[in-house]
Amino acid sequence: MFHLIPSKTAKVALAVLAAAAGFASAATSVSQYGITWTFSQDRPVGQFVNGDWWVVGPVTLTNIDPKSSGTGDYTNGTQINILPGQTQGLYYDSGTKQPAYSAAKNISLQLPYTVPAGSSVYTGMNNPNTWTAGSAAEKTWFKETAVLTVLDSAPPAGSFRPPYAGTNKRIKPNWNVSSMNYNALKKLNAPIAGNVPNRAWLEEATKRPLLEMHFNYINSQWKASWAENKSGGYPRRTYGREISHISSGAGLYLQTNVSNATKERLLINMCQWGIDVYGLLEAGMQWQPNGGHQHGRLMPLFIAAKVLDDPDLLARCSASRSGFQEFAQHWFVTQTDINTPRSNSSIAPYNQSHLGMPEWNSGGPNERNQASSDWNATGYRFINGGPNTGVVATIMLMGGRSDINHEPLFRYIIERYYPTARGGSAHVLPNYGDAPMLFTRDMWDAYISGTTTPPTDPPVETTFVVGDRIQTANNTNVRATGTLLGTLLGVQVQGSLGTIVAGPVMADNITWWQVNYDNGADGWSGGDNFIKSTNSATPPSAPTGLRVVK
Repeated sequence: MFHLIPSKTAKVALAVLAAAAGFASAATSVSQYGITWTFSQDRPVGQFVNGDWWVVGPVTLTNIDPKSSGTGDYTNGTQINILPGQTQGLYYDSGTKQPAYSAAKNISLQLPYTVPAGSSVYTGMNNPNTWTAGSAAEKTWFKETAVLTVLDSAPPAGSFRPPYAGTNKRIKPNWNVSSMNYNALKKLNAPIAGNVPNRAWLEEATKRPLLEMHFNYINSQWKASWAENKSGGYPRRTYGREISHISSGAGLYLQTNVSNATKERLLINMCQWGIDVYGLLEAGMQWQPNGGHQHGRLMPLFIAAKVLDDPDLLARCSASRSGFQEFAQHWFVTQTDINTPRSNSSIAPYNQSHLGMPEWNSGGPNERNQASSDWNATGYRFINGGPNTGVVATIMLMGGRSDINHEPLFRYIIERYYPTARGGSAHVLPNYGDAPMLFTRDMWDAYISGTTTPPTDPPVETTFVVGDRIQTANNTNVRATGTLLGTLLGVQVQGSLGTIVAGPVMADNITWWQVNYDNGADGWSGGDNFIKSTNSATPPSAPTGLRVVK
């Protein structure tokens, strides 16, 4: 017997099957955000704690609605196990889209299609062509996107969804609502209640999966815009400034003195978002710096890492392990920056008085010659600085400054940006702006001001030279070139020994050294993962007890 079970976000046709241990739910289809996946037969289904669907597989999809036509300009594509930066099967039109479209990856054109267990089925619903002129500027390629996860067995109750990107669909034991540690959050009185963002609005703004496909500014176009009518405060989650205001606003709200039950839904959303960010990083995603497009993803990862007490997620919060715009855009001015001519004569150069100053620039390490010492040279300074103030505030309140391991970000906001921008144009979510939110200012002034005394000088990395013996202080990535874009050759575990053979190379705010490790992959690693070692290189010992064969 089939039953139609409606809910706010999904409907599923369920068949109730008797079983020795109780009852199991089976379904012929599941729906979310207007997207429906139909199966060839009843399959066990359920919902993760965030509301996304899972199904026990393998499962044969016989229909996906809305349909992907496969002719002309079309979207409504479906892809399994997205890999950012690689060809995709979600969107095609006659213009240039990046990453490039691959019909072979659009399983909507190959139905019926059997999806193996260990898969994330990601479907996009195209935006209609009926948007009014005033709204069209905010129209992205998708109206909605949704994820169906195919597992080999039902997950434990209360589980978070595994990341939609990549092929690893293992659900770690601590990825469960029962593992959320509310003690990792503060319980601080909000100084002015009227400036606190609306919790229900934040929950709506953070509950959907955020599609990340491109390493640079085109990534903004891959976001689902999901509503043309923005009355009442449309929670736009497409451009980096908005994404960052939402994530930092949510992170800071979670530090307020409301009950755990009140925080629960928003915290679930942030933890799920953070798990997705982690999976994207593991799958090769980088949020390369470009104006105001790519910030806002560090905050949910940090919240999830702390609340779920997950060392793997927390390690990815470090500037030496992740390519976030928040890291790439902040640095300490060096003598090289002072000596290097600007890319054109209209850009204000740096001088000796700027040496060691925490600074920001739009394009990151590869565009330092375009950075300007003129505070007002570009509005992107404020598009980033406003929401980044909330990020820094939240991380500091949660005691995570050393976890991030990127002092230029903290010292720039503390010493330069916030004192200068505090008096800027005020705003309260759901209204966006380039200055810190009033809520951020309230919390900063009440709980952070006076606790931010910086060190006298920028932290200095241990100096190495070619020929030094080193030991890895952490699990350390080894890359083919000295950049986060370099091909990952392997990982050296904590305590691995090696000899520096070349370097240094400065890229991505990291000092890179080429190392011949005693064992495993050789290549380029970040010097902040090294400590000097007194152990000399020792060749592998010859095996004993072998007979000479002639």
